[in-house]
Amino acid sequence: MTALNAQSAEANSSYSLTSPYFFAELERFGQRVAAIEGATQLTYAELAQACGDFAQSLTERSGLTRALVFLKAHNDIATLVAYLACQQQAHPVLLLDPNISAEKLTKLQGLFQPNLMIDRGEIACCHLKQLSLAPKLALLLSTSGSTGAAKQVCLSALNLAANAQSICAYLPIQAQDKTITTLPFFYSYGLSVINSHLQAGACIVFNQLSLLSREFWTLFTTQHITSFAGVPYSYEMLLRLRFDTMRLPSLRYFTQAGGKLATEKVSLLAQCAQAKGQQFFVMYGQTEATARMAYLPSERVAYKPSAIGQAIPSGEFLLMDATQHTITASQQEGELYYRGPNVMLGYASELAELSGFETIDVLATGDLAYRDDEGDYVIVGRCKRIIKLFGQRLDLDDIEALLAEHGHPCYCLGNDTKLQVAVKNHTDVNALKTWLSQQLQIHASVIELKSVAVLPLTANGKKDYPAILEVFND
Repeated sequence: MTALNAQSAEANSSYSLTSPYFFAELERFGQRVAAIEGATQLTYAELAQACGDFAQSLTERSGLTRALVFLKAHNDIATLVAYLACQQQAHPVLLLDPNISAEKLTKLQGLFQPNLMIDRGEIACCHLKQLSLAPKLALLLSTSGSTGAAKQVCLSALNLAANAQSICAYLPIQAQDKTITTLPFFYSYGLSVINSHLQAGACIVFNQLSLLSREFWTLFTTQHITSFAGVPYSYEMLLRLRFDTMRLPSLRYFTQAGGKLATEKVSLLAQCAQAKGQQFFVMYGQTEATARMAYLPSERVAYKPSAIGQAIPSGEFLLMDATQHTITASQQEGELYYRGPNVMLGYASELAELSGFETIDVLATGDLAYRDDEGDYVIVGRCKRIIKLFGQRLDLDDIEALLAEHGHPCYCLGNDTKLQVAVKNHTDVNALKTWLSQQLQIHASVIELKSVAVLPLTANGKKDYPAILEVFND
């Protein structure tokens, strides 16, 4: 173990929380309102009771000490209760997109063999065999579920709780606040909003409306929402709707993560927030670090809109050069690494890999960055073939494999604004674009697909991506 890893292991092993895990002792917030969905409203005391009742149902249905649970994660109170009850009873949960295709669900069930399936509070038994599950395993989140890949990020209860507390330490979440769900429950960013508000004893308004609908903003106003979260696409659409001119007197702050938003749009949102006496926070994270790794304080966003800021409380960034030596000077680029108590247990692609994990002391983010003279970090590129669209991280190699599996050999390129796909000799590119859009669950407008006669190789037999890029630039 390197000195860096040894220090990290020591730091994480000694980390302790300052208050109960967000899913424990919910009743400590008493009659504060915890969750609202339509006409339904639950106080924290009532939420605690609902979780206790659901936990009892889980025990009665399975009879297992620890069950592996698949949970279709709708943005509703029923999902919240099921999720919290599973955490309280130490049943590991794999959160599913409720719109997952039957094909993908069957594939995941075959690979992970869950004991129970939960959908809108209804519990179905799959099998009652006790599985070998690592003691610390609490949650499984897909890294690239949109591509159909089975690889899951495996998180512990400590990962979840530590990240929730860190977020509460830098965001101005107050017990009297109300947030509204604008992101999926099964998405790490959306989930972190829920966890952190529960940690603070605040209220979550569950909502299935589009952020772009008139009804959403009517609900926002009538419920006196104080904060909301968005990914780059959210804000791009909101700015087209003149979000900067909206009168939202209850709004105190709003946050952006899930990919890089264009610098000029970050600046415009920062100016909008300042003009209205609000705060705008830019954040950076990965599912592998539970959710958040960095934040840029609102007072800095206006004059450094390209930065991601500094590591969250309890976390630390390091920059490494090509020889894996630590970079200490400012303005020098290197690969960005992160360490902290929110770093995942590991990955799993099948049940056998859930029985135990090797310690991950330092997380390689796969991003290239530098540290400015004020100690804030700026992302300048990626080490891997990964892009982010609509807040989803997409592995270009995974997409190539997905298309090849369905008989469409191709090369994939792209950035955080578009996906470019060159398919060999395809006769109906529009139909394929529609299919790929559905598979990836991203809008077809960000997919550029072209048919090519050949998929070129370099002299040493590697895929010639620069040659394909010229096709798209012509």
